Amino acid sequence: MLTYNFENRGKTSLYDYLYQCIRNDILSGKIKAGEKLPSKREMAKNHNISVITVENAYEQLMVEGYIYSEEKKGYFVGKLGAQYETVSRWSKSSESIQKNRFQKKKEKKEWLVDFNSNHIMYDSFPFATWSKIMRRTLSDREKDFLTSPSPQGIEELRIAIAEHLLHFRGMEVNPDNIIVGAGTEYLYSMIVQLLGKNTCIALEDPGYHKIGRVYESNGVQCLPIKIDMDGLCVKELEKSNAKAVHISPSHHFPTGRVMPVSRRQQLLLWAEKNNGFLIEDDYDSEFRFSGKPIPSILGMDPGRVIYMNTFSKTLAPSIRIAYMILPDNLLKKYYTDLNFYSGTVSSFEQYTLASFIAEGYYERHINRMRNYYRDYRNKIIKAIRKSPLYTKVTIEEENAGLHFILGIQKETDDGKLKQILRNHNINISSVSDYCYNKQKEFRHKFIINYSAVPEENLTKALAVMNEALDEK
Repeated sequence: MLTYNFENRGKTSLYDYLYQCIRNDILSGKIKAGEKLPSKREMAKNHNISVITVENAYEQLMVEGYIYSEEKKGYFVGKLGAQYETVSRWSKSSESIQKNRFQKKKEKKEWLVDFNSNHIMYDSFPFATWSKIMRRTLSDREKDFLTSPSPQGIEELRIAIAEHLLHFRGMEVNPDNIIVGAGTEYLYSMIVQLLGKNTCIALEDPGYHKIGRVYESNGVQCLPIKIDMDGLCVKELEKSNAKAVHISPSHHFPTGRVMPVSRRQQLLLWAEKNNGFLIEDDYDSEFRFSGKPIPSILGMDPGRVIYMNTFSKTLAPSIRIAYMILPDNLLKKYYTDLNFYSGTVSSFEQYTLASFIAEGYYERHINRMRNYYRDYRNKIIKAIRKSPLYTKVTIEEENAGLHFILGIQKETDDGKLKQILRNHNINISSVSDYCYNKQKEFRHKFIINYSAVPEENLTKALAVMNEALDEK
């Protein structure tokens, strides 16, 4: 007779505990295939539990295939065979995964200064306001959480985004043209489905390589095209078979350059002539420190531009809410071909963000962060100018975004310099790291992401950088 100690079950229900005990004995081989189990009444009597409890446990074991029943004969253990092997391998695999996770966590590098990081400062997030809105949303919107979110995002959030773009960027946008998704990567995949997998998408060179990897993983061809001081070269684009161009005109990464209106017009003419589209990635547009925000290309021709932006940079990387604005012809295709998708952002987060924007908290947060980062950028640049390093470098494109370019004014091996700095716990990347094809004009230019640089470590880091250049 099988006997189990129910005093050790803790908060686990009676039937679930019995189910787990029998299942574990079957998996371990203690109960053999074909072996008959006690009847429901015998099992109940032996453990002083109800027959219903035993019946529920046996029923679950049958559903999962561990046991089977024969009429008027009772319950028997099934033949697991390969299933048992699979469980054993999974257990070992799980142990291996946990071990690897521990090792990776243990091996995580602690940098003196990480100029690659684009994380925000912990104390810059408006925790108190966000928490207040979350609590109120839970109270006021409890019924809405039980319904599936709209595939293109809840209406309140789309209206809030449209209002924000109107006041902040002067963009007149119909909320119906806005599609909300869980991060820009998800929206890239939707763009591929809207444009077709036979579409060739041109990318800026240099540029953020992850964009191309996401597009290519969705089955489209990507073509890097070099940029000049004004942005992506239209003459090179015209020689290609591209039907769409992914650009960041208001603040190019990694160079930080702003595309002038003349180049924007040239790209729009190309799109009109070739029945193509411009994918306008409005990267870092909120953090411009001099003059007014740069007008979007979308405002020049809404029929040829797919506009994209995200809240990950302005609020926190963990808030995976992004959006794109589709032109009418692609919106029609979205409704026809892609409207079966479920929403990828929870209603709770969408309602919270909608209130955060509509009640003015987001605009105040942006203004506060813009002032904060301007002051912090000034501290970084002032520290560089006061250090011996300043005689060997130039500071470029510092008026927008959360990074600027540090140009080295002497011949050096960029790769060796990066390795020397990393050996001294300084993590840094060069512009050439983001080039698809080698270009001489981007040699000896390094990217200074300053949003998460600890001020107390900066002087030491600059001294190390100066010494590293003296060694070259």
